[in-house]
Amino acid sequence: MKYIFLILFLLNCFVTTVKSQHFPPAVGFEGSTAIYKDSSVFIDWVKHAEVSPSYKDIAFPENGYANYGTNENAIGKADGNPGVVSLGDGGSAILTFNSPIINGEGFDFAVFENGFFENDTSELAFSELAYVEVSTDGLEYIRFPSISEINEENQIGSFGNINARFIHNLAGKYTMFYGTPFDLDELSDLYSGTSVNINQINFIKIIDVVGSLNEAYASFDSKGHKINDPYPTAFPSGGFDLDAAGVINNSQNSKVSGKLLIIPNPVNDFLSLKTDIVEVLRVDIYSIAGNIQLSVSQTDNINVTKLKPGIYILKIFGKNETYSTRFFKY
Repeated sequence: MKYIFLILFLLNCFVTTVKSQHFPPAVGFEGSTAIYKDSSVFIDWVKHAEVSPSYKDIAFPENGYANYGTNENAIGKADGNPGVVSLGDGGSAILTFNSPIINGEGFDFAVFENGFFENDTSELAFSELAYVEVSTDGLEYIRFPSISEINEENQIGSFGNINARFIHNLAGKYTMFYGTPFDLDELSDLYSGTSVNINQINFIKIIDVVGSLNEAYASFDSKGHKINDPYPTAFPSGGFDLDAAGVINNSQNSKVSGKLLIIPNPVNDFLSLKTDIVEVLRVDIYSIAGNIQLSVSQTDNINVTKLKPGIYILKIFGKNETYSTRFFKY
């Protein structure tokens, strides 16, 4: 009988393991979707920001509001410390851009925070999280469905760390200078019947997650789980520290869909392209962080066997036009 119990115990451990930590890992680890601030995928940055900071500690409002940084710190390209603005517990920021964001190929925008690693080899990092919502008219917003698999039993302390593998669709997943990407495709089942048009996103709202496990103050993911992140952060720079938001697809760059097809996708060894570009000058392949991995002149039988598994961006260049899309190497 004891062997049966042992088998059941091990099976339970296996199931628990495979259900957890299945989201992309931290910056620098294989499979990460973090995008570096200097990546060529970014075509626009925040034009205007309206920040509404909240309390340093929501449990003690008498201690005042977070007051580190200003609206201007969220405008333009990500630059890290000290160029951030802190939201405080449950505070928010509304961001606008030069052109509407659209639902193009792959990720459509990324949000930057100023988290930092525990040490040079660890996946653990001090990360403060936030919800992300989008709107067309600035009145009605829909929220990206977030998932947190961080434990709900033991409160992460003021300077505690979390693992990016437990987090999905929450800004702050990645450390300073690396954006957490968002794909408007993930809202396809949510915007019907609303005023939100995922091909005309004019506003992004960032809302700090209060990482307390206390029912009175807790924030919850889309599945009803409490989101556990460093709490309290009861100082002027408490809460989510907004650095920037970079745009990948917008209405001025609408050539990212329908003009380029990768076959096969996902790919293991060789890929070929279908495109309406008559004369192809070159084909470049970039990592998700924007670093070029391969440059060729042909569109058939492109050898990608030496690429590590993960997501890549492919750009094809003609005389007067450039198209891009992404593929997965397994």
